[in-house]
Amino acid sequence: MRFTCRNEATLTRVKRVTRYTSFTEMFDHENAAAINPTTTPEEQLRAIRDIFPAEKEALGVLAIEVEKVESR
Repeated sequence: MRFTCRNEATLTRVKRVTRYTSFTEMFDHENAAAINPTTTPEEQLRAIRDIFPAEKEALGVLAIEVEKVESR
């Protein structure tokens, strides 16, 4: 899978997909520093909820763990 963020792209492999009922539940189980090491879990939660309204969160939350695939 090619992961693109801004102008950078890299090949990645999906290691794990975990479903949660809410962003709060996700942050109770996931390492917030692995999501964004520059902000607190509370700041991340506020930022995510600014992007995704409550009706979208009610559909469920997926945490997707990826790892970079080194080019050969």
